[in-house]
Amino acid sequence: MKFLSYNFTFFFFFFFLFNHAASESFASISSNYFSNLIVKIAFDEETKKKGLMGVKKLEGYNGMLFIYQKPKKVNIWMYNTEIPLDIIFINEKKKIVSIKNGIPNNLELISSEINIIAVLEIPLGCSRKINLNVGDILDWKLYYQYEIEKIQYFHCLQDKEKIK
Repeated sequence: MKFLSYNFTFFFFFFFLFNHAASESFASISSNYFSNLIVKIAFDEETKKKGLMGVKKLEGYNGMLFIYQKPKKVNIWMYNTEIPLDIIFINEKKKIVSIKNGIPNNLELISSEINIIAVLEIPLGCSRKINLNVGDILDWKLYYQYEIEKIQYFHCLQDKEKIK
């Protein structure tokens, strides 16, 4: 019984550590047109449910990447989300299948319509600024917060006047 107790404690510790680390993870996203677009990662359900709700300004990162273990249809809403967003749905081949606009505090569902493995949320107009289009392939590499501080990254919110 003591062995079982130690195994449970060991499992719980690593489960907690993984979930905590996942919520503090970032990704550097790249395509043929840009590199080092830094975003937060949402792996676990709690982080996915919260998303960018309550965030008034993005500082030190460009948005959020929601990653799913298996391809599935995904619905997003903008409840309590104050930043207008480009919502980019990505299939299992890391190909952009649709780009939709997220209107702050809107309660309408924004659907992937097909099975996807990831959703990228970045500031509205950013996808146009970095030349993202349906059919483009994205790639990402995962980092912890202390690692991204060393990366010279692309910030989508620079030169706001050029987005218009």
